[in-house]
Amino acid sequence: MIRATRLGLGFGIATLVVLGATSVAHAQYYQAPPPPGYYAPPPRYAYPPPPPRGMYRSGFVFGVGVGGGGISAQDCGDVCGGAGAFEFHLGGMLNPRTALVGDFWFMGRSIPNSDASTVHSLYTLALQYWPADILWIKGGIGGGNMNVSSNVDGFTYGDENGLGLLGALGVEFLQAGGFALDGQFRLGHGFYSQGGDVNVWALMIGANWY
Repeated sequence: MIRATRLGLGFGIATLVVLGATSVAHAQYYQAPPPPGYYAPPPRYAYPPPPPRGMYRSGFVFGVGVGGGGISAQDCGDVCGGAGAFEFHLGGMLNPRTALVGDFWFMGRSIPNSDASTVHSLYTLALQYWPADILWIKGGIGGGNMNVSSNVDGFTYGDENGLGLLGALGVEFLQAGGFALDGQFRLGHGFYSQGGDVNVWALMIGANWY
């Protein structure tokens, strides 16, 4: 009798152990479902970086400008005075803020009470730099020419070549894609041995493509 009781007790204990182990295994491999209203976080995506602010300049550069200003020199009389201005430049961007260009600037005026006109030209290799998104500065060195000739038969009253310097400052007041309109102020100087040095200045509106 005692033996049967011990055997039954041992069997009961073994059964409890097996059931407990099974429940622990279920607890390890199965988790309770998430509470109502719970959603897994959405996957994270790598978004592209925002585009650079302002205009991004690269590659080929071309621009033209028109305006007015003046020609001055010592003792030049009516040969000097108010003049129309035209410029064009072409080159390439060395980096998004610096360009190397060939700059060609012409100033011309009709001489009163004569059939002649004055044309001053500057041909320079220039660096143009943007310290801010809409502001640029330019400086160049090259050649200059002072010419006075007849508008009727082309007779030349004076023509001289020399060293030329250029300085300019501009503000791009309109930017659209690779195009910009700017307002610019220019100063130039031509070094001449016979007729004397010549100074030129101009206020201009320019159109530029990058």
